[in-house]
Amino acid sequence: MLKNTRRLVAVAAGAVLVTAGCGAPGDGDDAARAEPTAATGQADPQTDPAQDGAGPNTDDIPDPVAEVNGTEITKDEFVTVFEGQYQQMAMRAQMTGQPVDEDQLRAQTLEGLVGSELLRQEALERGLEVSDAEIDTALAGFAESNQASEDEFFAAMGEQGLDRDDVMDQIEKQLLVEKLIVDEYGEFSATDEEIEAAYQQLAQQQAMSGGQAGGGLPPLEQVRDEVEEQLVAEQQAQAMQMLSEELREGADVTEHL
Repeated sequence: MLKNTRRLVAVAAGAVLVTAGCGAPGDGDDAARAEPTAATGQADPQTDPAQDGAGPNTDDIPDPVAEVNGTEITKDEFVTVFEGQYQQMAMRAQMTGQPVDEDQLRAQTLEGLVGSELLRQEALERGLEVSDAEIDTALAGFAESNQASEDEFFAAMGEQGLDRDDVMDQIEKQLLVEKLIVDEYGEFSATDEEIEAAYQQLAQQQAMSGGQAGGGLPPLEQVRDEVEEQLVAEQQAQAMQMLSEELREGADVTEHL
């Protein structure tokens, strides 16, 4: 079955920018297709976070890791996203046999967080705002799509080092960036032809990997909404990447990593 597009793995715009740089197009990795969000790059609560061997070494990470137009990106912010992405890369490494390139992942994580902060600042400069009601609605959506109650959602985030205030702040950032992307590029959509082509590609990948005990994907009409959400999320992630690169050209960014 297709994975949820509203995954906990993506509660930060920075995480989406990181995964966009990590996954090759068409590799079937849902991480790069996750809905553009604003929080953390943490593991899905249904995914076992335990990994074989030691995790990444973060002792030498400076604090702050960067300043973006005078705003600091702290070590804690970096480590939260970096460790979440490392878990995903470690799981991928178990399947591919290729080790995680920590140096490359560090660089991608930093660039993703810088890009996320640039987007946040641009949204505020344009006067974009997010209401409490919008945040509450998004929170309910995250919990529901992960088959969890809101309390379970917060508990899962707590295990990743994020308290309730952190989660709500990150959801607000996500929604702010989403509004910025719509303000800049308009609403995104996928045509029937694009949906059908993406479904066929997913079906081929599922068959090659022996997914669903050889049963393949459900019929398109049962998963059309999920496929469309993935396609739109890809478009949004690409737009985020493009806009953050444009903003970087005129920004004052100092990196310490």
